[in-house]
Amino acid sequence: MAQALSEEEFQRMQAQLLELRTNNYQLSDELRKNGVELTSLRQKVAYLDKEFSKAQKLCSQMEQLEQENQQLKEGAAGAGVAQAGPLVDGELLRLQAENTALQKNVAALQERYGKEAGKFSAVSEGQGDPPGGPAPTVLAPMPLAEVELKWEMEKEEKRLLWEQLQGLESSKQAETSRLQEELAKLSEKLKKKQESFCRLQTEKETLFNDSRNKIEELQQRKEADHKAQLARTQKLQQELEAANQSLAELRDQRQGERLEHAAALRALQDQVSIQSADAQEQVEGLLAENNALRTSLAALEQIQTAKTQELNVLREQTTGLAAELQQRQAEYEDLMGQKDDLNSQLQESLQQQQQEQEEALKQCREQHAAELKGKEEELQDVRDQLEQAQEERDCHLKTISSLKQEVKDTVDGQRILEKKGSAALKDLKRQLHLERKRADKLQERLQDILTNSKSRSGLEELVLSEMNSPSRTQTGDSSSISSFSYREILREKESSAVPARSLSSSPQAQPPRPAELSDEEVAELFQRLAETQQEKWMLEEKVKHLEVSSASMAEDLCRKSAIIETYVMDSRIDVSVAAGHTDRSGLGSVLRDLVKPGDENLREMNKKLQNMLEEQLTKNMHLHKDMEVLSQEIVRLSKECVGPPDPDLEPGETS
Repeated sequence: MAQALSEEEFQRMQAQLLELRTNNYQLSDELRKNGVELTSLRQKVAYLDKEFSKAQKLCSQMEQLEQENQQLKEGAAGAGVAQAGPLVDGELLRLQAENTALQKNVAALQERYGKEAGKFSAVSEGQGDPPGGPAPTVLAPMPLAEVELKWEMEKEEKRLLWEQLQGLESSKQAETSRLQEELAKLSEKLKKKQESFCRLQTEKETLFNDSRNKIEELQQRKEADHKAQLARTQKLQQELEAANQSLAELRDQRQGERLEHAAALRALQDQVSIQSADAQEQVEGLLAENNALRTSLAALEQIQTAKTQELNVLREQTTGLAAELQQRQAEYEDLMGQKDDLNSQLQESLQQQQQEQEEALKQCREQHAAELKGKEEELQDVRDQLEQAQEERDCHLKTISSLKQEVKDTVDGQRILEKKGSAALKDLKRQLHLERKRADKLQERLQDILTNSKSRSGLEELVLSEMNSPSRTQTGDSSSISSFSYREILREKESSAVPARSLSSSPQAQPPRPAELSDEEVAELFQRLAETQQEKWMLEEKVKHLEVSSASMAEDLCRKSAIIETYVMDSRIDVSVAAGHTDRSGLGSVLRDLVKPGDENLREMNKKLQNMLEEQLTKNMHLHKDMEVLSQEIVRLSKECVGPPDPDLEPGETS
C-alpha cells in the first residue's frame, strides 16, 4: 500500500511538474513575444526621436529664417542706402576735400596773383605802360575755368553715383521680393512640418502610452504568474512534507509489523521445534516397536544418496542465492543512495531554478529562458534515472516474490511429505504389528497342521489356489513391503518339511503324530487364514498406494527444485531423476533381495536402517533449518525492497 501511495504521489508530482513546465513554456513564449514587441517599440521610439530631433532642427532653422526675414523686412527699405551710403559719403568727403583743396589753391593763387599783380603794377609804374599790359587780365580767369571744369567733373561724378545708387536700389528690391517668395515657401513648408511633427508627436505619445501599458500589464502578469508559481511551489512543498510524514508513519507501522512478524516467526519456530521433537520421539518409539519396517528403508539408500546430492545442490543454490541476494541488496542500497542523491539534487535544482527565475524576472528574460531550458534537460535526465531505478526495483521485487513463493512451496511440500510419511509410517507399523502377531499365530497353527499329513494336502491346495488367484498375480510382484512375507514363510516351512518327509519314509525316524484336529477347527483355521490373507492383500494395496504417493511427492519435490534452479542459478545443474524413479519402481524387488531368513541378518539390517533413518532425520532437520534461515533472509530482503529504509535512521537500525 505504501508503494502504491508513493507511486501515486510520484505521478501527481510528475503531473504538477509537467503543468509547471507547460506554464513555463507559455510564459517563455509570451516573454519572447513581449520582448519582440518591446524591441519593435523601442525601434519605433528611436525612429520617432530621430524624426523629432530633425523636426526640432527644422523648427530652429525656420525660426532663424523668420528672424532673418524679419530683419530683412525691417532693413529692406534702407538696405540700398545703407550699402551705397559709405561709397557716396566717401565720394562726397573726397569731393569736399578736393573743394577745400581747390579753395586753398584758389586762395593761394589769388594771393600769388595779388602779389604778382602788385609787383607788376609797381614795375609798370616804374617803366611806364608796356605793350603787353592787358595780359594779366587775361591770365586771371584761367584758374576759374579750371575750377568750373573740375566742378562739372564733380557734377558728372555725382550723376554717375546717383545712377549707380538707383541700380542698387532696384537690385535690392528684386532681391527682397525673391526673399519674400522664398520666405512664403518656407513658411508653407514650416506649417507642413509642424503638422507632421504634431501628428508624429501624437503617434509617439500613443505608442509610448500603449507600450507603457503593455509593459505594465506584462509586469503585472509576470508578478501574478510569479505569485502563482510561488503558491504552487509552497503547495508542492506542503504536499511533499505531508508525503514525508505519511511515509514516516508508514515506516513506523512497517517497523511494528516487522516486530510482530518477528515475534510470530519466533513463536512458529518454537512450535515447529516442539512439533519436530514430538515427531522425532514418535518416530523413535515407532522404530522401537517395529524393527521389521526399517527393512524397507534399505531400498531408500540409493534414493537418499540422490537426495543428499540434491540437498548439497540445494545448499549450493542457497549459498549462491544468498550471495546473489547480498549482491542485489548492495545494488539496491546503491540505487537507494543514488535515488536519495537524485532527490536532493532535484530539490536543489528546483530551489536554484526558483531563485534563477526570480533573478531572471528582475534582470533579464532571455537569460531566464536559457537557464529554464538547462533545468528542463536536467529534470529529464533525473526523471529517466528515476524511471530506470523504478523498473530495476520492480524487477527485483518480482524476482524476490517469485523466489519467496517457490521457497514457501518447497517448505510446504516438505512439511506435507513429512506429515504423510509419518502418517504412513504409523499406519504401516500398526498394520505390520498386527500382521506379525497374526503371522506368529498362523505359524504356530501351520506348524501343527503341517505335521498332520491329512490336512496338509488341503492346505497346499488352498495355498496354491491363493497363489494362482488373480489378486495374488496382480499383487505378488508389486513393490510392497509385506507381499513376500507369507511366501517366504511357506518356502522356509517347505524346506524344513522336505527332510521331515524324507525322514518319515523310514518308520524308525518318523516322529509321533499329534492328535487329528476336528473339522470345525480346520474350517475355522482356513477361515482365519483367508481373513488374514485378505487383510494382507489390503495392506499390500495400502502400501502400494503409499509408494505411489511418495513417488508423486518425490517427483513434485524434484520439479520444484528444478523450478528453483531455473529461477535462481545461472547454470543449470543436471540432476538424475530417472534413476530415482527406477529405484522406487524396484522397491519391492530390492526388499525381497535384502530380506533373508535369519535373526542375525534382520538385526544387522535393523541397525543399518536405524542409523540411516537417524542420519536422514538429522539431514532433514539441518535442511529445514537452512530453508527457514533462507526464507527469513528472503522475507527481510523483500521487506527492505518494498519499504526503503529511512535515511534519518541509524545504520544499525536499518541493518
